[in-house]
Amino acid sequence: TACGAAEKTGDIVSKAGEAASEIINEAGSAVDGAVSDVTSGTTSNTQTATIENADDAIRALQAGNESYLSGTATMNVSESLRTDLATNGQKPHTVVITCSDSRVPPELLFNSGLGELFVIRTAGNVVDEFEIGSVEYAADHLGSPLVLVMGHSHCGAVGAAVEGHAEGNIESIVEEITPSVEKAKEEATSEDEITTKAEDLNVENSIKNLRESEILKGLEDSGKIKIVGAKYDIDTGKVTFFDNTNK
Repeated sequence: TACGAAEKTGDIVSKAGEAASEIINEAGSAVDGAVSDVTSGTTSNTQTATIENADDAIRALQAGNESYLSGTATMNVSESLRTDLATNGQKPHTVVITCSDSRVPPELLFNSGLGELFVIRTAGNVVDEFEIGSVEYAADHLGSPLVLVMGHSHCGAVGAAVEGHAEGNIESIVEEITPSVEKAKEEATSEDEITTKAEDLNVENSIKNLRESEILKGLEDSGKIKIVGAKYDIDTGKVTFFDNTNK
């Protein structure tokens, strides 16, 4: 009887081992397939899309943000893509002007691979001659059809402007944002409401400054580019595009 029980136990252990081996093999195959997809770039939501104009670019960014929100983002950073970009040059579909805040990485938020975004970051997403010149280069020389100014919630630069004080060179950033704060105070009362409104108005102010560029104005007037605004919600991860394409 003891011998029979031992044999049965041995059979059970053997079958369990075989089942475990099959599970491990299947899991390994799944991982290998996922790695292959990522390195080949087949899972990138935006890189494989044909983007011919600003509207295509907006749709690609929105799809990328949805992937980011759902946790299915897989950016194309493959060796073959690096080689192609090094050999043939870049052609980013969107210029993104956004804040330097470490919580606001555009490539991640939009599930964008190498060569897709031309990113310019400053505290408070403000623009001056250097930033505007960089946008002109991307739009006029690289052919980027979309220029996106993206603000975000909980912006420290806007918060500093609302509080009304800054030190060192930060003061120049606060001075640029202050007109948006003053305008926000005409429409809101509490500090939180003023800050939220000022974040939106600050995006519009940067768009206004971009449109003072003769090069960008000419490209937009001729329909070669669109300059639009958006806001990233740090709490939810959602990017909301503004309806401000009209001048």
